[in-house]
Amino acid sequence: MTEDISKLSFEDALRELDTVVEQLEAGRISLEESLQLLERGVALADLCETTLARAEATIEQLVANEDGELVAHRLKYADDEDEDEADDE
Repeated sequence: MTEDISKLSFEDALRELDTVVEQLEAGRISLEESLQLLERGVALADLCETTLARAEATIEQLVANEDGELVAHRLKYADDEDEDEADDE
């Protein structure tokens, strides 16, 4: 568990985060170990959140324009609509 978190893949970080949560919920470890696990869990959660945010920012949809050419457009999410409404005000 001393592996550098930044080198973990999203899937490995998520798996480890799940294990951390299970260990904390079980309550069979000392307070010191719990605090260390909590710190690692927070770092793992941050890594997963950052990875997901980057992925979301790069997801695009190919759409045919009027000439039939494929053009990449960023996908719109429900949160994007809220931002669009805020921009209109």
